[in-house]
Amino acid sequence: MNHPVHVCIATGQNAANLIPLEQLEAQEVWILQTPSMRDGAKNLETVLRREGRSVKRLDFDDSSPRAIEDSAQSVAEQLDGRHVILHATGGTKLMVLALRDGLRLVETGTGKLDILYAETHKQQIDWLGSDARTEAMADVLDLRQMLLVQGYRIEGDSRHAETQQRASARADITRDMGENAERYGRSFSALATLASRAVESNDARDLTQFFQYAPGGSFGALVQKAHDKGLLRWDSEDSITFADSDCARYFAGGWLEEFVFLKLTGLVKPSRFSSNLRITSANNNVPNEIDAMLVHRNRALLIECKTGRQTKAQDAIYKLSQLRQQLGGSVATALYLSAQPVDAAVLQRAKEYKIEVLAAAEVSKLVGFLKQWLNG
Repeated sequence: MNHPVHVCIATGQNAANLIPLEQLEAQEVWILQTPSMRDGAKNLETVLRREGRSVKRLDFDDSSPRAIEDSAQSVAEQLDGRHVILHATGGTKLMVLALRDGLRLVETGTGKLDILYAETHKQQIDWLGSDARTEAMADVLDLRQMLLVQGYRIEGDSRHAETQQRASARADITRDMGENAERYGRSFSALATLASRAVESNDARDLTQFFQYAPGGSFGALVQKAHDKGLLRWDSEDSITFADSDCARYFAGGWLEEFVFLKLTGLVKPSRFSSNLRITSANNNVPNEIDAMLVHRNRALLIECKTGRQTKAQDAIYKLSQLRQQLGGSVATALYLSAQPVDAAVLQRAKEYKIEVLAAAEVSKLVGFLKQWLNG
């Protein structure tokens, strides 16, 4: 065997383990799992085995300093004479020190020991050993890998041809609403309210809805444009009929998700993003929905879209912060995108949870935000 053995310590944020394994095209990987990190080890193994790599999981007792040393010694004895690359990114300091000392035994014979540390915040890999150096971290992870290594699988998304065709057919009105969000203002909320009522009903007759006041000005122009595109029928001054339930869902909030989808399509590789993403945890089958998620330079960006009145915005901010940590870890970013203004309390909550916010007129700044994040 001429290829090296990569020894990793499973963690709850395994992207830092997976990145160098992908970059170095590791053929053989040993994953050390403590009792509390079995799920993390399983997630990492799932990604690697799908790529045809040789994977071995070993139990590692971290209950005491003596147990750590004994476990490290056991690993070292099994690798005698091999070229070993120790990934020091995961585990506790005691574990890494014990493994470093134990694995030095491989060098007493024909073996070799190298140690690397993946610094995801700096996008670099640091090497210790006979050839101490720093190398740039390659852009290796796609959306599927990022989710799998965190223990999630994709159940559905909006990358299918039929969805893309619908989005393309109404792209001009979608872009108009997104790029002129300030001009339309509260019109979004009024239209979303009627559309939501139509969506929630199983009666086709409820595709017809009534405004409290006849649309005028920019709102009237928007309704007329939707009428001309065949998305709805403006029956009278104060009534409209949505073309179908899909069009109702579009005006209930889907248009903002499509706006994000259209902008991402021109900026990001197809394998690196998705919108209207439905995922499930492989460990507990808990479902989650994400309006949009993209991965670039091994970092994740999650986007939550809101079009109607912000009645539970603070709850949505909290949920978004939790998903960001679960799916992307400490280097992930989350954006709360709202067609409506948000109040000071929501902005303060977003600041506390380190959530970016673009609201009302700021929706038109989405492309600038995305480009800055992609280049960051």
